[in-house]
Amino acid sequence: MTRIAILLLLLPGNLFAEEVLSPEAFRTHTAGSTLYFAQNGVAFGVEQYLPDNRSIWQYADGTCTRGKWYAKDDLICFVYEDNPREQCWNFLKKGNSFAARALGREPESDLEFIGQNETPITCLAPEVGS
Repeated sequence: MTRIAILLLLLPGNLFAEEVLSPEAFRTHTAGSTLYFAQNGVAFGVEQYLPDNRSIWQYADGTCTRGKWYAKDDLICFVYEDNPREQCWNFLKKGNSFAARALGREPESDLEFIGQNETPITCLAPEVGS
């Protein structure tokens, strides 16, 4: 066994632990916020969380779509105006950071939270933010 492998075995187990956020924890974490997401270090999109489980998703090209989210067991599911097909995610606490993993996807495809603030997003016309 290599020295690195031995050192990894000696690290506390929770260093690599993932905790699935409950729908209540997700609501608390996102209420009134705008979250910025990246995938593999590349900007992926931005989502603004509005009252009544509504949201606005902004694609990397600046266009937006409005959506609604709801809890389904421990999943957070979204339906958007431009795609009425349900999209479900686990929102994860990973150490000191957060990520979103689409249902059935591998950890390598996670969307990492790279920022959070309360600034409304600005959508390219014809959508004009919230």
